Amino acid sequence: MADNNSDDDFQSTSPRLSQTQVRRNLKIPLGHILASGKWNNSVVCQKLSETITVLYSSSLGVVDFHPSGDCAVIFLSAAEVIEGQLFKRRLAGLRSVIGIRKVVIAERTLLSLQQFDALQQFSVLELGIDLIPIMDNCLHILLAQMVYAENKSAKNPFLTPIKVEENNKDHITSTLKNIPKLGDKKITQLMTKYPSLQRISSAPVEELSELLGYSLATLVWEYFNK
Repeated sequence: MADNNSDDDFQSTSPRLSQTQVRRNLKIPLGHILASGKWNNSVVCQKLSETITVLYSSSLGVVDFHPSGDCAVIFLSAAEVIEGQLFKRRLAGLRSVIGIRKVVIAERTLLSLQQFDALQQFSVLELGIDLIPIMDNCLHILLAQMVYAENKSAKNPFLTPIKVEENNKDHITSTLKNIPKLGDKKITQLMTKYPSLQRISSAPVEELSELLGYSLATLVWEYFNK
C-alpha cells in the first residue's frame, strides 16, 4: 500500500508561491503522482494510493494533478462542466504556461452532455489544450495509466501505446456503451484494433468505417469530437 505524503516529502526547484498559476520544474519521483491538497483524503486518491504513491501540495495553483514534472492535469466534474463559467479562468491559467504538457480531464455524463460541446470548443479549439472525456468514477484509472506511461517514456501518454489492463478495459467498455447502436461485438472489435480511448477518438471516420460501417463510424466519431 502506498503512503500519502505532504509536499514537504518531495524535492522541487520551484519556490512556494501562493499566486502561482502552474508550478514548473517539479522533481516528482517515478511511480508517484503529485496532487493538489484539496484532494487529500478523497476517494480518488485513496484508490490511487493502492497502486502508486500520492504526494500532496497546497501550492499547485490551477492544477489538480501532476503525473510527472512534465505534465499538468486539470479535472472538471460534471457539475463544473454544467456550470460552464468558473473553469474558464483555470484553463486560461494552464494555457499561459510554456514548456509543460497540458491536459483537461472532464466528466462526460448524460447530464453534462449538452454543455460538453462548449467546453470542447473552449479547451481544444480556443486554447489548444487536450481534452479527455471520462465517465463517473473513472478518474483514478486514467491518472494511474498516465503515471505508468510517464515511467516508460517522456512522450505524451495519450499517444504512447500502453498495455491495456483489465480495469482499463472496463473503463473503455463502459464509455463505448454510451454510444447509441454500438453493441458488444463492435465494441470488442474496436478495442482489439484501438487499445485506448485516445486512439479511438482520434481515428478518422474513413478508418472507422472499414470496421463499423459508415453510419456507426459517424456516431463513434461524433461522440468524441462534437
